[in-house]
Amino acid sequence: MDRSPPDDPSVARLATGAQCRRFAKARLVAMIVLLSPVFSIAQEEVAISLRATSLSGVEVTIPGPESAAVLVVGFGRSAGPRVRLWRRHIDGLDTAPSVASVLVIDDMPRIFRGSLTRRIRGEVSKERQNTIYVVTEDGDAWRDLAQIDESDGADEAHVIRFDGKGQICFRHAGPVTDTAASDLLAADCGQALASGHSEPLTD
Repeated sequence: MDRSPPDDPSVARLATGAQCRRFAKARLVAMIVLLSPVFSIAQEEVAISLRATSLSGVEVTIPGPESAAVLVVGFGRSAGPRVRLWRRHIDGLDTAPSVASVLVIDDMPRIFRGSLTRRIRGEVSKERQNTIYVVTEDGDAWRDLAQIDESDGADEAHVIRFDGKGQICFRHAGPVTDTAASDLLAADCGQALASGHSEPLTD
């Protein structure tokens, strides 16, 4: 039978010590879970590494110091008009980060890819060719990057912005609007990934 009085200080100290040990153990478990690769969003973002080819024939790694900070991505020819509208809008902004258009045509028959690329190249100046990327392989990785949803139309434009660490800090799918463009500029992206100047679109 316990004869210790209810307010015995030794009992209180023992109880407090046990509680502290349980709290420390729970805290350690929580830290291990949060730091594991499964829960590390930063680790997933840093792992992004995609390839594209500019109309000028330069291989580009995305994200990377030579690629644009903002990508306006279209999947297939039908997305071209909305991609161009977004580019014109961004190019017209006073404080716009570097931007490039991306045309993903991996689903197009190989025999037509070359002719389409040559036609687009013939319609733009050499300066602008550096800011238009073409993707003919690994299109599924680009669809994952854009987080394509079944409800997204085939002609949808996808706007993606990277921060200075190569992590996605803004993602949007849909037509260009003043609100969407303002959200793009207001995104918490820190220092831009690329400092290159993007030539305005005039066509």
